[in-house]
Amino acid sequence: MRLACAILVASMVIDGSMGLVAAQGGTIPLTSLDVSGTFEKKPGKAAKDLSGIACLAPQQGKRNCLLINDENRTAQRAVLETDRITAGAMVTLVDKEPSKKTLGAPPEVACNDKKEAGRKKDDADEEKEEKDDLDGEGVAYAEPYYYVIGSHGCSRKMNKFQRSSFILARVSANPATSAEAETTYRVSDLLRSATTISDFLGKDLESENGLNIEGIAAQGDKLWFGLRAPVIGGNAYLVPATVSDLFAAGPQRSAATAKAVPIRLDGRGIRDLAALPDGRLLVLAGAPHGPEVPFKLFVVEPASGASEELGTLATVQQTIKRKPVVGKAEGLAVLEASADRLTFVVLFDSLPNGAPHRGAVELPKPKRN
Repeated sequence: MRLACAILVASMVIDGSMGLVAAQGGTIPLTSLDVSGTFEKKPGKAAKDLSGIACLAPQQGKRNCLLINDENRTAQRAVLETDRITAGAMVTLVDKEPSKKTLGAPPEVACNDKKEAGRKKDDADEEKEEKDDLDGEGVAYAEPYYYVIGSHGCSRKMNKFQRSSFILARVSANPATSAEAETTYRVSDLLRSATTISDFLGKDLESENGLNIEGIAAQGDKLWFGLRAPVIGGNAYLVPATVSDLFAAGPQRSAATAKAVPIRLDGRGIRDLAALPDGRLLVLAGAPHGPEVPFKLFVVEPASGASEELGTLATVQQTIKRKPVVGKAEGLAVLEASADRLTFVVLFDSLPNGAPHRGAVELPKPKRN
């Protein structure tokens, strides 16, 4: 009897290519991927702040992907295989100076500069202020483009306004294409129209639950932006948009309005999103601010906000300069999804090259009327 039970359990959780598949609500095991080349923070230095990834369907066992970190003006292409990811060419998203080609109008956001509040700056603050990076937080794919979203929040250390952080960029997913990235300011217009969360725009993330985008998913002409904060009454928020509105020609602001969709994520905020083939979203959830908490995966019906927990990601830790460093799950991409199971890849902030890992989890059926 015991042997029969053991065989039954093993048949439920063992996957030949991935190892263990987590039972719903349990711990989700992760398998590390080898990294070839370097995902660069700057030439010759590996990034420890990778924050987003999106990948195309596989061709001959390989997937073209795009990765972003939150302190560059560039993204980086990559090729993902079963057990390896290979770093590729850099892709410029924004220039050091604001572009006159950016669609819409620059946002008017009054960040409460901590310098004016008497906070003494350190060298890291000075270095950050000199940059005009995208503060890229998420990547999504909808044919034929990758979409890369800035945080749309004030700078973390000094709570300063950086215009480039309030940009959505798109670039061809074809690695043979060298076309210039297109950029738009209009996401800010939608955030202002979403009354539930609009008052948090321009507020400090840590002290004021300030608005901060960290996830993006694409479903045809529709984009979903996932907010790390604010979390209000236990609710995190999704904000919908249409590509045709955000990238309409001209300097006019968006006249569209958006309604923020509340979702329950066990008190967590959204750290990344990925679209599922059945119209649902896979959500990576973590602390909205303050100390980190275990990262969880949820499946969400975006129209209604109904959510279901899938499990908690296993901890990923590395030794860096003789000290243990626990990675912060920041980037998420769906690899395969069937009616009852999905596989995914996740990237970790604070670890070199994002410490990419694969995982698999059971997928509950949609609960739709």
